[in-house]
Amino acid sequence: MIFSQWKDDDESKLIALNPIYFFLKIAKLFPAPIVVFDEQGLIKFMNRKAEELVGWSEKELLDKQCPFIPTSEKNLNWSFIKNIKQVKSIEKAKITVITKAGEPLLTTYSAIVVPSGDHVDSIVITFTEQREICSKKINYRDTLKELRDFKFALDQSSIVSVTDRKGIFTYVNQKFCEVSKYSREELLGKDYQVINSEFHRSEFFKKIWRTISSGHVWKGEIKNKDKNGNYFWVDTTIVPFTNEVGRPYQYVSIHTDITERKKALEEINFLVYNDELTSLPNKRKFIDKLRSHVETKRKYQNPIAVFCIDLDRFKILNDSMGHRFGDIFLKKVAERLKSCFSKHDFVARQSGDEFIVYLLNADEQKAKQVAQLIMKEINVPFFIEGHPYYSTCSIGISMYPIDGDKAEELVIKANIAMYRVKKNGKNNHQFYDAQMDQQVRREMELDKYLRKALQYEEFDLYYQPKLDLHTGEISGMEALLRWECPKMGMVSPNEFIPLAEETGLIIPIGEWVLRKACQQNKLWQEAGYPPMRVSVNLSVRQFQDPNLVLTVIKALEDANLDPKYLELEITENIAMDNKDFVNQKLETLRELGVHISIDDFGTGYSSLSYLGKYPINTLKIDKAFVDEIIHSKDTSVVRAIIALAHSFNLNVIAEGVEVQEQIDCLKKYACDEIQGYILSKPLKTEAFEEQILKKSMLLDDKDNGRILNY
Repeated sequence: MIFSQWKDDDESKLIALNPIYFFLKIAKLFPAPIVVFDEQGLIKFMNRKAEELVGWSEKELLDKQCPFIPTSEKNLNWSFIKNIKQVKSIEKAKITVITKAGEPLLTTYSAIVVPSGDHVDSIVITFTEQREICSKKINYRDTLKELRDFKFALDQSSIVSVTDRKGIFTYVNQKFCEVSKYSREELLGKDYQVINSEFHRSEFFKKIWRTISSGHVWKGEIKNKDKNGNYFWVDTTIVPFTNEVGRPYQYVSIHTDITERKKALEEINFLVYNDELTSLPNKRKFIDKLRSHVETKRKYQNPIAVFCIDLDRFKILNDSMGHRFGDIFLKKVAERLKSCFSKHDFVARQSGDEFIVYLLNADEQKAKQVAQLIMKEINVPFFIEGHPYYSTCSIGISMYPIDGDKAEELVIKANIAMYRVKKNGKNNHQFYDAQMDQQVRREMELDKYLRKALQYEEFDLYYQPKLDLHTGEISGMEALLRWECPKMGMVSPNEFIPLAEETGLIIPIGEWVLRKACQQNKLWQEAGYPPMRVSVNLSVRQFQDPNLVLTVIKALEDANLDPKYLELEITENIAMDNKDFVNQKLETLRELGVHISIDDFGTGYSSLSYLGKYPINTLKIDKAFVDEIIHSKDTSVVRAIIALAHSFNLNVIAEGVEVQEQIDCLKKYACDEIQGYILSKPLKTEAFEEQILKKSMLLDDKDNGRILNY
């Protein structure tokens, strides 16, 4: 519909697949000269054929009067504008144009006027030299039809509105009317306030106006309200159209309805950051809030007390009375805990029977008083279905800034103090003391031995299979790093991998894992086993390594492994950090043919808009959400993640699957793959080959490849 401002050097501002963009792209390559004028007769667009015809480039003539129409005929443009209502188009009229070299050329031209509301937006003219008419037989009627078709395509595919320089609607298409529930008559002549949801602050709109009134394109998401009072979200691009002095005289807005996607995001964000049972925030939200307060108070060093509260003997209650009884008890505990704190403090459920709290502006004396109050409240009997239940609790306390200046560190130290209380008899409280923390010395030992582990080949790779729920076949495996230290024995990955990450040793260790996994996968293929994808985890430090892509290429080349048989798993926190950098690196890896997976999905600080922007193949649902299927019978998060992932055409795999009930639920909601102990624990190379690969081949002959009847 609107042509005058779209040109090649604006391409970075265009919406992908926008019909206007495609019109101009096609017009650039059209086999006939095309020139677009605005209502003042200034040139706004020329294609390559037009440049060849007259000898001037588009850059030379942009926003200038036309020099190639003779003086006696320069009023041609103004005759179009003057007679716009009477003359809808002109076909095959003759005119002589003067080239930049001074050569006169007899041409035939056809024109069409593109309206916007009640005035002219653009005039599109095509030229043909008389000597070419017979040889080329260009059908200008088809050209004009194509232009009309592109306008129609834009109106059919996008929500479009046009306002004057004051923001008054001068044009809305049918899709705009459908989404806003207003008729065209109800919208024309009105401003944005007619659909303002009052969700955004005034500064939000001031920023938009500052951007577009200066002649720049604005892109973003806006929440509106329709005629019936219902809210709808649109992804919006606003393009200013400027006159000969660069002043905007109208604004064209192209919108995409993203309401359903926003609803899905809100639902998932609520489920991810809140505890369904107690309605308290969960640990993720607690850490986020505490981090914010720590940053705010760092300048003034105002104290913050962090409490970790664990209910004593809760497991006995749960096992003897049942989970329903236990759930009722936890809800009552949550209510009592909230009564002990003010609205400025923050109470959350960490997991199971553990709660975490932070208390603002609290010194040790106040923290001690609050801990005693909590213990007193928990000691009062709880009546559940008419029966009294007596409980106690163990409380660990860490203090900011004495015990640390990071949210995660304070929570960890409060947990350490709480476990000391449990060890010393429960039903008490204790502050964190550095002497409690033997882990520091253990980490020093780990650091010393970890530096030797790679040199002496103490590492090993275990493999855990993945199952395709649609076919029942083994679809791949994950390579998992294990370390048996000669001095310390088998060390948990949860212990040594964070240390390797911190020290930078994860880079050479990660290279070793990648190389070994590719080599082993190729060996299995050469041994005749069905080709399948091997997954390798990338840590934050590895992903930030500038040599990562070269490392991947070398590992694949050394093993002679096709890139499609390698999958790299990154965490959600990596995906949220420096989006441009992440996207560029992921694009490079995908161009190699490597698959990309988001691991532990839902446990990071989810801003899920990246799902449609990053070149990823798979989402991996975190074990914590899979566990909820059997622990709390809550399938809402799993269901929402699967639905959202499929809306982006992503594969979904659930990890940590341990029982048939989880498989039945995941199949019900169309999860694609599973991984977990119900299939197999991680196995050494030889055991994986014997117990998984060979078994899979045997069953392939007998049962069409189904390794398990799921």
